[in-house]
Amino acid sequence: MHFVYIDDSKDTKLACFSALIIPADQWRASLDWLLDARREMKVSDGIFIRKEIHATDWNGGKGRIAPDLISKRRRAALFDFFLSKIASMPDAQLINTAVPLAEEERAFEWMLNRLNVNMRKAGSTALIFCDQGKNYDAMLRRMRHFNRIPSRFGLWPGRKISRNITLDLILEDIVYRDSKKSLFIQAADCCGYALLRRENPLPSKTAFGLDKSFYQLEPVIVKAANHKDPYGIIR
Repeated sequence: MHFVYIDDSKDTKLACFSALIIPADQWRASLDWLLDARREMKVSDGIFIRKEIHATDWNGGKGRIAPDLISKRRRAALFDFFLSKIASMPDAQLINTAVPLAEEERAFEWMLNRLNVNMRKAGSTALIFCDQGKNYDAMLRRMRHFNRIPSRFGLWPGRKISRNITLDLILEDIVYRDSKKSLFIQAADCCGYALLRRENPLPSKTAFGLDKSFYQLEPVIVKAANHKDPYGIIR
């Protein structure tokens, strides 16, 4: 079984989702891994261990994250450090989507399909966790019964243009959690933000190298999610 933590990062142009996949038997080790990262940030810069890492605010210089002022440049460096720790978690995987803002719902649907494929390849099942404020339950329930998938190669066997491939490996409804209380959802948020800044770089963020932060995550990226993209980003 796998736990999947999904969060999005958006601006006026794009919606990016990142799904962080953690094997259930590695969950405690992965949590300790992220907690160790927070402790290291506490030692190096005084970062409050229980302060939520909300990537947009963090890299925008908002919020009191330590007893002393932390510059935007230093925040960006700590952000990259946190991404590097995510990328070194045992057996973690990361699936990403990036679409125009109007295609946000479709992006989540594509994400669900790819997660089901991953679980089939792993011989496993998944339970999904998302940040509060979103609800994709109706979509997931529909796709468990009706999910027409066109063939990538023209036609399916029997000369059918699509097949009903239902989501049979994603368990239960999505679990919605307050991101302040879930370090894994915060990690997914950071991944999504890194993707967004790669896809739509802003001069104010590029000045601190945030357009390149996404590359920290390469060790865990599922590049097979989209063979047409060098980083497997579903588009």
